[in-house]
Amino acid sequence: MDRVRQRVVGLPGTIKGVPAAIVEAVRMKETDEKLVNQFGQHKWSNEDLDPVKPERRNWTTWTFFSYWIGESWGASTWSVGSSMVAGGLVWYDAMIAIIIGHLIGSVLTVWNGRGGSIYHIGFPVWIRATFGPWGGLVPVGIRCVLDMVWFGIQTYFGALFLDIVFQCVFGHSWTNIHNSLPESSGTTTRFMVAYFLYWCFQFCSCFFRPDQLKWLLTLKAFTIPFACFGLFIWSLVRSGGPGSFKSLAVATKSTASHQEVVAWGIVAAINNAINGEFGPLIASEPDITRYSRRPRDQIVGQLLAAPWSASFTATMGIIAASCTGVIWGTAIWNPAGILDAILAENNDPKTKFAVFLVAFIFMIGQVGTNFIANLIPFGVDSTAMAPRYINIVRGQMICCVIGGWCMVPWKVLVSGAVFLSCITGMGIFMGCLVGIMLGDYFFIRKGNYFVEDLYTSDPNGRYWYFHGWHWRAYVAYICGIFIPFPGFLGTLGVKSLAAPLGPAMKIYYLGYLTSTFTGMAVYTVLCKISPPGNVAEARTMPFETMGQKEVLHGLNGRRSDSEDVEEVVVDVEKKV
Repeated sequence: MDRVRQRVVGLPGTIKGVPAAIVEAVRMKETDEKLVNQFGQHKWSNEDLDPVKPERRNWTTWTFFSYWIGESWGASTWSVGSSMVAGGLVWYDAMIAIIIGHLIGSVLTVWNGRGGSIYHIGFPVWIRATFGPWGGLVPVGIRCVLDMVWFGIQTYFGALFLDIVFQCVFGHSWTNIHNSLPESSGTTTRFMVAYFLYWCFQFCSCFFRPDQLKWLLTLKAFTIPFACFGLFIWSLVRSGGPGSFKSLAVATKSTASHQEVVAWGIVAAINNAINGEFGPLIASEPDITRYSRRPRDQIVGQLLAAPWSASFTATMGIIAASCTGVIWGTAIWNPAGILDAILAENNDPKTKFAVFLVAFIFMIGQVGTNFIANLIPFGVDSTAMAPRYINIVRGQMICCVIGGWCMVPWKVLVSGAVFLSCITGMGIFMGCLVGIMLGDYFFIRKGNYFVEDLYTSDPNGRYWYFHGWHWRAYVAYICGIFIPFPGFLGTLGVKSLAAPLGPAMKIYYLGYLTSTFTGMAVYTVLCKISPPGNVAEARTMPFETMGQKEVLHGLNGRRSDSEDVEEVVVDVEKKV
């Protein structure tokens, strides 16, 4: 109680200090002198690209656990089964595919997050070790584009829930707002008002870094399951059960045997489950695990939550969709659509209040999803594009503006099917990066990296390769993309490659895993046949020895009784 009383008393002072805190967050700060570029004119380091200081490594097992609970229990995961059932799978096949896909995605996520939890550096710095300082900017740029597109789409979903909140609060005064926008705009005046207000509300999260918004992850982890369970239980009670799931059945036009259609449908669904829920996050996992207090925190926390939480939410979405088919004759996959249908059927005060609570929780949850899945990765990635001028906060502001408005998500989701297929299919570009990074860390360098060489233009640097480009990584990258690429073109409308069970599409149905393991295999073989000049030094050491020896931010030493490589004894004078 004393702590609560102190916070209440100090609230006016906290509010008064908000403008100064915003200015401080946006301001570029001097980087650690030990990581300042000493060769050439380009600056490779800033506050947010440097290894995370020990005092900011505050993500515990619970933080990673709540991160995945909050990430998985949301609108996009709830709806993930819709594309699978639309592709011809029956509901239980879709559930099996989701469970298998999410299990594979969880393992890859923890695997790729290992380096971040040891060396405390993010994706745009890790990529320099494999692609070279200049060569790494290409995959970083691709990741930035994906971040902006998905930010806009997630903002659109959040605005849908805000629209429902306003329906509950203002009633017909809100629903009867005159629409002054043309039909070609793909939206209405009412929705654009909700979208703008939600965007403004969400913009506030741009001024925080990952170690400062742990409370939002915890809040979402405690609240969003109640909203999901509430909507799920209501659907079961109102419908009397999901029935025979006939409302989810979709007729298929394939002339192939039923067994072949189902088999390849499950394969494609597994790939979609990995790519949809985990794909972009696997590549940028070091952006999160770099804040890990200990390596085991990210391993235990993520493995306890990631494999089952997303699968459970998607399963609830499939069953609830069948229930809505029993109730209204049409399956509704989006939670916002279910809430909207409930209001249209029953507008009494009790129903409004219940719908308001669920919609409000989902709306807040979307802020957390967008922050962790899109704002943070873009913020970190964009700092690598211009370290002298962009930090995480500035990058997140750029993502919020460009992703929220220039990507026009209200048009993409309504009439941009080809564009959306393109963005979704670009998972093969991310999967190949993951494979190369994993191959380099575990099979080539045995987890040993010289951090200071990742921040230099010195031609003698260990990761400078050929003028800052690593040809082996690019050969592996092209090979990993090339195999599933014809099928990717088929999804974009190239008719000669678009046959559902043709060779190109069959390979594409395994696209993420194909690109991941092809990239890993080619890169590993090339580095074995023609080793880079700096590899022998790393391979002579035991696994992750450099993780124990690196001097990060000048804070040297570690407790002799520590079992974790990154625990550092921080001298008070050095911290000051």
